[in-house]
Amino acid sequence: MSSLSIKPANEFTIPQLAELMTRSFEDYFVPVNITDIILLAMLRRDGIDLASSRVIMKDDQPSGLALIARRGWASRLAAMGLVSTARNGGTGTWAMRQLIEEAGSRGEKEMLLEVIEQNTAAVKLYEKFGFTKIRRLVGYRLDTSQIAPAALRKDQELQEIDIRELARVVSYHGLEDLPWQLSGTTIAHHTPPSRAFCLKDAYCLVSNPETTDVAISSVLVKARSSGAGLSGILMRALFARFPNKVWHVSPVFPEEMSIIFEQVGMTRETLSQWQMSLKL
Repeated sequence: MSSLSIKPANEFTIPQLAELMTRSFEDYFVPVNITDIILLAMLRRDGIDLASSRVIMKDDQPSGLALIARRGWASRLAAMGLVSTARNGGTGTWAMRQLIEEAGSRGEKEMLLEVIEQNTAAVKLYEKFGFTKIRRLVGYRLDTSQIAPAALRKDQELQEIDIRELARVVSYHGLEDLPWQLSGTTIAHHTPPSRAFCLKDAYCLVSNPETTDVAISSVLVKARSSGAGLSGILMRALFARFPNKVWHVSPVFPEEMSIIFEQVGMTRETLSQWQMSLKL
């Protein structure tokens, strides 16, 4: 009979954790290849606490990884995966129980996570432990290489701003229960080559726009300008300033924000996520 145990992730090196995470997500819904640099960026941006994160041991061998992010009275299961040889026999259920008990013992009052909607086994696991769905999160894509840049008036030009300024705006004007990755706290930990822009009361954050593929990591319009069409103007200005790109929106945006992306011709991605919460 297999023996199960957990160890603090900070007992392992970053290269060991990156390699284990890659193996733990083999044959996943989306390709996962975690390098040292990618993992370090995740730790910094998402507030992941390696002392609270756990390596799942099966028969004394590292067989899975659970990354725990912490802010205030809340924690987030930022990632959880098992190597292929540990995916049967209730290992995931056992590990999840340990993680929830530890979160409660730390005095946290809520545990959050995002899970791919189409991963029905994982969704059922989290629901089994009492997690409830907050909202659906969606992603989009657009290739502008075949689209002529729109002509913009002088008052429709983008202004580049400090990412910290965008973080302050999102913290003040954004939804209180924004997904962890879209929160002002997370945005504040983005650094160049990511860049932030505004156009009047509309704001956005993108990854390095000089590369072929660009990720849109935040879009916000202040409430006083809601309904003025500024999000569409902002997006078109972005496409015009950086033409011939493939733009990506990861499925971390609330479904109610779909109009922002659909109005500029972006195509919704097949995979979506559930934002879920457990009160402790």
